[in-house]
Amino acid sequence: MAKLFNLEIITPQGLFLQEEVESLTIKLSSGYRTFLAKHLPLIGAIEYDEMHIMKNNNYSYFAVHGGIINVTNEKITLLVNNIEKFEDIDLERALKAKERALQRLQSKDPNIDIKRAQLALNKSLARINTVNYQNKKI
Repeated sequence: MAKLFNLEIITPQGLFLQEEVESLTIKLSSGYRTFLAKHLPLIGAIEYDEMHIMKNNNYSYFAVHGGIINVTNEKITLLVNNIEKFEDIDLERALKAKERALQRLQSKDPNIDIKRAQLALNKSLARINTVNYQNKKI
């Protein structure tokens, strides 16, 4: 039996998830990392992208929208800006949001908020990547 560790995910709205899991795979500023029980301590920046956890040999997929990870020997805590379950993602909506964000970023209009458009693009890509990654695993 695989060793488990406590995973806690906190959003600005409060506790999103707290459970014992076998592994966590997430994209950090240094690239994708997979964490198992008894991992060395680490603090890092979470990127906008797909994340998955494994428990009882079953995977759960999420779109995570930035944050901080704190890894200790016994527990991993994610403080995230936002997180969405795969099941809650509307792929059509994410694809449309991506196109709108790209149009805004390519616009020559000086009134366009570039940071907001980039943020919208990052969110839509995280959602699209989550759906695409999960669909590859089916």
